[in-house]
Amino acid sequence: MSKLKIVIDPGSSATKVAYCLENASSQCFVMSPYCAAVPPDYPRSSGWMMGYTHVENAWVSHGDACYLLGAGAKKFQGSAVRNNDLKYIKALYKILGVLSHIQTQLQESPTIDLGILLPLDEYVTKDRLEESLMAAQERFEYCGRLLSLDINEITICPEGAGLFLQGLPSKINPRSGRVAVLVIGHRNASWLVTDKGSPLVAESVTNNFGFRWLVQEMQRRTGHKDEITLAEMIFTGKHHDRAVHQAMEVCLPLYWQQIQDFLAEQKPVDYVVCGGGAALLLKQEITSHLSGKVSWANHLVRGLVKSGIKDRVMACRLVDGYGLLHSL
Repeated sequence: MSKLKIVIDPGSSATKVAYCLENASSQCFVMSPYCAAVPPDYPRSSGWMMGYTHVENAWVSHGDACYLLGAGAKKFQGSAVRNNDLKYIKALYKILGVLSHIQTQLQESPTIDLGILLPLDEYVTKDRLEESLMAAQERFEYCGRLLSLDINEITICPEGAGLFLQGLPSKINPRSGRVAVLVIGHRNASWLVTDKGSPLVAESVTNNFGFRWLVQEMQRRTGHKDEITLAEMIFTGKHHDRAVHQAMEVCLPLYWQQIQDFLAEQKPVDYVVCGGGAALLLKQEITSHLSGKVSWANHLVRGLVKSGIKDRVMACRLVDGYGLLHSL
């Protein structure tokens, strides 16, 4: 039986996946973040994607709960992740969906070593998520098919763990000083501090100044309704109209001021490794603020590009999970 190593980051802007089979190269993909609860009988009564196994239009049922996944869930109330939502509740079904999708493609049931990234402020839910996964793996439905999984090991880490474990340059020894990880995700900006390789929980903090802060400021100025679509426009620079361009000129400096104030509150460190797609928008400002003592894990980005992720921005968004994959 083959072994599957996989890391899933069930993010608010996208579910990011990096995986590899034994003696095979790494593969990555991204799916829409939407996940919506529906009545257990809804898929069958509506004929919704019965037998369809593409994860972007799938559904997972376990016990009395049923969730639609991916783009197909977007139109349902509560499908998007809000700032006050706990990720682990929907993460369970996203993870089951991703693992089912890959297992269906492989046409076998590999032994699975699973890594999961959670926001720092939700790391306390890791035991509940692990217990839920171990209970669900025995029997659940994926698009009308009864499935089971063979999960050998689960490693749940706070976002930024992959960057810390694999993203530092070789000249930096994390066990010889204070190293921090700055992750600017969709919902949160997080600062994780280590001293001589050990986490400093008391100095590690997170807030709501993720990329969503910038997107929502621009929504107020442009009238764009779809948050995820506007976020992609900002990242890619495509389909910008005059209103978006003007809003960006006003809002990006405001956003940097929030991040700068956040960084100024932190105690000094010897080195920082940065990640998260939103950090790229502020790369020059962050590098200058940290006096150049910063890594952007470019060696991991190059590995992702070689694995088939041609969009460098997307590669940077995947780098945390890719780093954790190589640490499993």
